[in-house]
Amino acid sequence: MDSIHPAHDAPSVRAMTRELATVGIVLFAIKLAWLCIDHTLRVYMGDSMTYLHSAAMLTGTGGRSFLYGWTLRFTALPFDTPVAVIAVQALWSLLTSLALFAFLRHALRASFWWSAVPAWLLAAEPVQVFMERMVMAETLGLLAFVTTVLVFARYLATGNLRWYFLATLGGLAAAAFRMNFLPVAIGLGLSIPLVYLFLNPAPHSQQRTKWGRHLALALAMLAGTHLAYTHAYGYVTKYPPGYLAYTGMMRIGLVAPLIRPEHFEGTGVSGDILEQVKRPLDDHWQRGHHIWEKDGLWPMLEKHSEQPELVARTITRRAMLGDPVGLLKINVATLGGYFDDRRSRLRMLDDKGVSAPSERDLQLILAWTGWDARGIDQTETPARAYFAASAGWLTLCLFVLAPLALATSFMCWRHPRRDQYLLLALASLGLVANHLLFAHIVSYRYIHPFPWFVLANLAAIACLVTARRRASAPAGPVRATAGRPAP
Repeated sequence: MDSIHPAHDAPSVRAMTRELATVGIVLFAIKLAWLCIDHTLRVYMGDSMTYLHSAAMLTGTGGRSFLYGWTLRFTALPFDTPVAVIAVQALWSLLTSLALFAFLRHALRASFWWSAVPAWLLAAEPVQVFMERMVMAETLGLLAFVTTVLVFARYLATGNLRWYFLATLGGLAAAAFRMNFLPVAIGLGLSIPLVYLFLNPAPHSQQRTKWGRHLALALAMLAGTHLAYTHAYGYVTKYPPGYLAYTGMMRIGLVAPLIRPEHFEGTGVSGDILEQVKRPLDDHWQRGHHIWEKDGLWPMLEKHSEQPELVARTITRRAMLGDPVGLLKINVATLGGYFDDRRSRLRMLDDKGVSAPSERDLQLILAWTGWDARGIDQTETPARAYFAASAGWLTLCLFVLAPLALATSFMCWRHPRRDQYLLLALASLGLVANHLLFAHIVSYRYIHPFPWFVLANLAAIACLVTARRRASAPAGPVRATAGRPAP
């Protein structure tokens, strides 16, 4: 295919090794410097307690990732020091930055500097630095997700379904760490084979049959892996098949304003229960409180049903399917909270961990990790101050990612590696759509994956613009040498 976008040649193995070493050394220096500046571990109550319990007891947790806790158990907790948790998570974050370099340099064929600088910037980015110090699954979940993107890139480059199968497993791993990645992983699993087949059209009927078989196998892999995971998870947790044991409970925090009395039909619970809920149901800012507060809908279901989770799954599913536009409206309204000084300030205070652990929690943390976390909520450190000052930057990432992704997709159309650019655009748009559809609160933690994709799209657009300028630049004058024609 003719192209106005000349691509950089892929570096040799020796050059690739040298480049990775150079980038990795700088990344290591950034992470080490931050570890020296701030080695204070943080907890976010009560998610962190759930993760630590899972790590200490090797048990599942109905509403949170079991895999993150288990990973901590075998990577950081054996060292019996809180600094080990930060060091391990800093390593995961370093690998995430290195993945950004690898994607830009080898999937998009960007120049070394257009690939290295975004990776270095990501390593020093506020939310990445701070979340490395939080006992939370964000850092490991992002590593799993961007690894999935890199594996999808290999599938697009080769058309080999083995890469696609590994990518579906990677998407499941990302969801197992952070359930927020599940819709994006499924969306990529559905769309990327279509991108591959669209950009590699079948020239004749026999080839079209082969392509149809390719698509059918890909979709079977996607469906099979997810069905196997959800049934295995349900079997282990003794709950109906699902990605989380408390799927229904968690969905109440999303769709509480949309739940109506008729949604309870056939559940064994009367719809009149809604009149007994003291916390306002029609206030979308109260959605999360309907899970955790005593006057919310979930505690009321626990009182009126022996199987509150099954009831919650039924009524929330009916609410979502019955009024999807209503769900979109309240989520759009929630986005306005990022521009409300009071809401954004309170949310940042919560995200940076100002909620103090109870005395019981402090004793458990000490027993499980050997770490005395007393007073940690009031301790201000450079990483926390850095994160607290980044609200404007993170809000910008949330709102500019979709326009950047659209620009990437439009500008890359005549590029020989447009499949890789489209992968970046689709993953970026998937993150934005996922936030718009499923983020029920203002939360800067939820924007944690966005800087990776903002920096990637900025670098991609810069490369495309540079290539266009070079392609459209007039050729310089050719000087002939004496006695022979000009080359």
